[in-house]
Amino acid sequence: MGLALRLVSGLVAMAVAACPVAASAQVYIPPPDDLIEPVPPLPPDSDPGNGSPLAPPPALPLPPMDTEQAKAEARAIGSASRDANKDITQDPNALGQVPVYTPGMPAEASFYGNDTALPGAGASAADTSEGFRTVHDPSRPVVPVQRSDIQRAVDVEADPQTYLEGENYNGTEGECVPLPPGNGAGLTAEWTCNVGTGVIDQEDRCYSNLTVDEWNENLYKYLCVVAPGFDGCVGLRGNGQCRYTSSYPVPDYNLTVDYYDCDVPVSDPNAYLYETVAQPPPPGAFQVVSNIYRCNNDGLSEALTVDPLTFYWNGYVTGLQQCAPIAADPGCTETTAAASGLVEQTLCKTWEFVGDPFSTWTLICTELAQPEKFYSCSSYVAGAVAERSVSKWFTETWVDAACSVDLGSCSYAREECTAGPETRVVDGVAVTRACWQKSKVYMCQNTVGGLNDCGALEANSQCRMDREICLDDPPTGGGCVVSERVYVCPIAGTTPEPTQYICGDDVYCVNGECEAVQREASTEFKDAVVALNALGQANAEFDETTLMLFSGTRETCSKKVFGLSNCCSGSGVPLLTPWICNAAERLLDQKDDAGLCHKLGTYCSSSILGICVTRKDAYCCFESKISRILQEQGRPQIGKPWGTPKNGTCEGFTIFEFQQLDLSIMDFSEVYAEFQDAARLPDEAAALAEIQAKIEAYYARGTPAPPENP
Repeated sequence: MGLALRLVSGLVAMAVAACPVAASAQVYIPPPDDLIEPVPPLPPDSDPGNGSPLAPPPALPLPPMDTEQAKAEARAIGSASRDANKDITQDPNALGQVPVYTPGMPAEASFYGNDTALPGAGASAADTSEGFRTVHDPSRPVVPVQRSDIQRAVDVEADPQTYLEGENYNGTEGECVPLPPGNGAGLTAEWTCNVGTGVIDQEDRCYSNLTVDEWNENLYKYLCVVAPGFDGCVGLRGNGQCRYTSSYPVPDYNLTVDYYDCDVPVSDPNAYLYETVAQPPPPGAFQVVSNIYRCNNDGLSEALTVDPLTFYWNGYVTGLQQCAPIAADPGCTETTAAASGLVEQTLCKTWEFVGDPFSTWTLICTELAQPEKFYSCSSYVAGAVAERSVSKWFTETWVDAACSVDLGSCSYAREECTAGPETRVVDGVAVTRACWQKSKVYMCQNTVGGLNDCGALEANSQCRMDREICLDDPPTGGGCVVSERVYVCPIAGTTPEPTQYICGDDVYCVNGECEAVQREASTEFKDAVVALNALGQANAEFDETTLMLFSGTRETCSKKVFGLSNCCSGSGVPLLTPWICNAAERLLDQKDDAGLCHKLGTYCSSSILGICVTRKDAYCCFESKISRILQEQGRPQIGKPWGTPKNGTCEGFTIFEFQQLDLSIMDFSEVYAEFQDAARLPDEAAALAEIQAKIEAYYARGTPAPPENP
């Protein structure tokens, strides 16, 4: 059968060769009506001999594959081929590996300025084009297409996202591939606490009391005589309380009279006191006018006065007045008769006669009135008559009480009034002062061991301790005296960022069989956009003075160890005590929350007796997130250290250093959300067109395009 088939084919070929046909004609050879088994190979012409080994038996045929197995094998082959060739564009020998690649100008370039030659060249190429012949073959397979099929294709083409996202070609739910995080926003933040020995501020006080004395000093004027062989002024001249004022010579008696003013009396037989005068009050003295009022609360305007022991009457008084209006006056203070210099009297409210009214009789009190009250008032009370008016001058002096505060280890904090305002009676006069006692408050620092303010963080099951930092400065040889623990806790009120997906697989169909192309989520487009923006940022941040790129500024914030004062909340955490933080620390917190700062670390900024009392967090802050990311991921590439937290540097890259950076291996996922979203192809197309325009503009003028506002 095989030999016959070859003979038939040969005859047909000869017939075709013998008959001339047109250039555009095609020969159609129909397939045979029956399938002819292949002819096995003929034996060799010569006998191989007995010494030749026998051929191995043919292998058993493999079982036929079903449709799903064939598809799976095809997918595996396609995936392996894709993985093997995905980096072909980066290979220096790519030109030799790309199929059907012709270096130089393409052949079609001859038609750039001669489009009229296209029809003739196309007709000539059609004769040798297998594809053209296949399309125009009248016996080619034809797939019937309905109008509804075309309309459905138009609908899908107009809005492919609606029809393909999340759905497979057969209507079932398609596979969605999760994208990397879009904005890098974390849901956790760092919280700090301290353990170990701390310096605790404790208050201590020293008190001063106000002493008010009546000014009643007198000036004593003395005279003395000086004559030959007699000096009567020796005592006055040597007294420190006396002052020489003048002299009066008496020539007739050959003597001189000297005059002295003394603050105290002098007991000297040769000194003669000729006048005593009241001294004027010193600077700072104050005058108090005191009006003493006597009154009663029984409504008496006149009454008998009686002996408080026998109740017999002593006399009769009139002009009594009530206490209500006097007590209501704010300038009046209740005092006593003795303090006021008055005589206390007992009033009788009711009485009766005792004895014979025609011979011996008397009055006896049957009900005593309430004791009289006395008020010292700094002014006159309307409608009341003062029993006595006094005007006195007073001096005031602050006298320090004994104080146990060690002023060498304590610092003055403030002064407070601990008694007053108040009115007190001094020498029978009501004296009102704003403060009678004041205290000076000192802050004294004492060391206390075993402190731990991490209890709340340790008890929180959602927090985990990340690291511990020793704050000893300088470091001790043994264990750490005071350390800071850093906990990572979820930020209250935040919810996990929803995962983004690429849904709707690419679909290809062959002879009515459709299959989805399995793809993996890629960040290459996002990385390209971010890297392009980084180049524009480099142009914007280039410092012509220092010739540096992406320079930052060193900024710090402070926190009191074992204290509530904290101006270093960390990224994502609001400041708990913003009112005690300066403007620079508040601005640093805003920059850190915006992702512009890199934390250098923590160090002790002040210590007492070798124990850290205040620590600082040091940061390098930059103009943009990309600048920070380039610094964080670029420094390790070129071995450029940040330095210690206490002496760290925020300098930028030199031009040479920046040229050494490999942006392709950097992770820009934190800023993905600020650029084009790689999940939607229409957005990518628009972004690619914009990128292409920037590249063309770059080569057109030889300089990079200016960066756009973010």
